[in-house]
Amino acid sequence: MPALTREPLLHFFLAALALLALDRWTAPMRKPLVEISEEAVDAQVAAVRSRLGRELTADEQAQISQRMLQEEILFREAQKRGMVSDNQVRGTLIAMMRSALTPALEKATEDELRAIRAKLPRENTTLPQQISFDHVSFAKAENIPADMLAKLRNGADPKKQGEPGPMSNPIPPTYRPQIDRLLGGEFSERIFVQPIGEWQGPITSLRGVHFVRVISRQAEQPMEFEAIRTMLESHWMNEQLAEAVTREVDRLKQDYIIILPESEAFEGGVQ
Repeated sequence: MPALTREPLLHFFLAALALLALDRWTAPMRKPLVEISEEAVDAQVAAVRSRLGRELTADEQAQISQRMLQEEILFREAQKRGMVSDNQVRGTLIAMMRSALTPALEKATEDELRAIRAKLPRENTTLPQQISFDHVSFAKAENIPADMLAKLRNGADPKKQGEPGPMSNPIPPTYRPQIDRLLGGEFSERIFVQPIGEWQGPITSLRGVHFVRVISRQAEQPMEFEAIRTMLESHWMNEQLAEAVTREVDRLKQDYIIILPESEAFEGGVQ
């Protein structure tokens, strides 16, 4: 027996058994690794930059990284709960987990809705400038008679002047963003400051050259609260749900080892 205990092969066998037992005992305690690669984040940043047409701030890039981390954890949790494990339905699983993690919400108060309104972009809660005008239009500047402006100011009928085109005449009250899209921002800049009731021109647009007489103009106005209540309630609900999911995912992070770009592996959070 003493000779057997000195056998190297036996020592190796016993050590292997000990390591195997230790591995099985510690396996349930080991946390799975979630790694968001720098390449994946860069690809998402490039896609958002292309859509917005501008560079992203450091905060915006960090939000993309955090969103990708949140979605990966939601996907892992969906798999844990047996919702299926097919990567082809990843987006559906993430949406299902968001729904599963969100609590029932009470109705928003008036103060909460007004707080949402104060945070929204101005274009979401304000009616833009509006304008109506007569016009005499030409496809090219060389087509304009030399005395066109004088004739109009002397009372010539605008509907009998100029060249035929697709635009109605007069242009009915129209919001400025629509004028911008139809005729261009530089055209809008001119007509939204010119005197009402006075022919001005020639003014170049995306569609040609015009003489314009403003009929009416209205400054931008805040939208009535009741007119946008439903939209405010939707924004409030989305904000509440996003906060609830973020809280739950922050709790679930404790079950993972997380690696994000430019950080080391660590447990239970993001450096």
